[in-house]
Amino acid sequence: MKRVLICMISVLFILLLGSCSKEELFITADNITFNTILVKRNGSLYAAIVEDFDKSYYNLGELNEFVAQEVNEYNKKAGGKEVTIEELKLVNGKVVLILGYSKMAHYSAFNDVPAAYFNAAAENVALELPSQYVDAKKDTVVDREKAFKNKKNQVLVLYEPYEIIVEGDIKFYSQNAELLDKNRVKSTGDDMTVVIYRQ
Repeated sequence: MKRVLICMISVLFILLLGSCSKEELFITADNITFNTILVKRNGSLYAAIVEDFDKSYYNLGELNEFVAQEVNEYNKKAGGKEVTIEELKLVNGKVVLILGYSKMAHYSAFNDVPAAYFNAAAENVALELPSQYVDAKKDTVVDREKAFKNKKNQVLVLYEPYEIIVEGDIKFYSQNAELLDKNRVKSTGDDMTVVIYRQ
């Protein structure tokens, strides 16, 4: 009887561990309608750009060649495969390009845009971060100290209008963004957008 009970507890424990595993997210050209960035748990990211592609002189093959050349040149300078072409597809008159980046620094350098990704415990961050944030759970405004209190959280900083998806739960976000789901916000412009989340 004791052995059966121990076996049942072991099986239950294994099932609970399996059900607690964190969901891995992916983006594809077929499910993207707006410029989107997905930040993975390991710090890598995927950026999807959606543009009108409705002129007769547009050529998907030429675009693919151009993007491939840019990616190859960047990777050669970087000394490794830091940027990848994940997908380039025509969807409902729009072209969707998804690029993968090994880390935020390569996203920033390849696109020549400011961006940052760091742990909330990081000190001396060379950014002037907002003084107020929205608490995602309570929908109230809090100060920077409260937003950065949990040093286990990750911080993402972008300056472009994106739908931002993270593998984790958003805890706080800057006031110029809109919370869409527990792991998704939409930035509204080119001003700094900050997302603080727990993986």
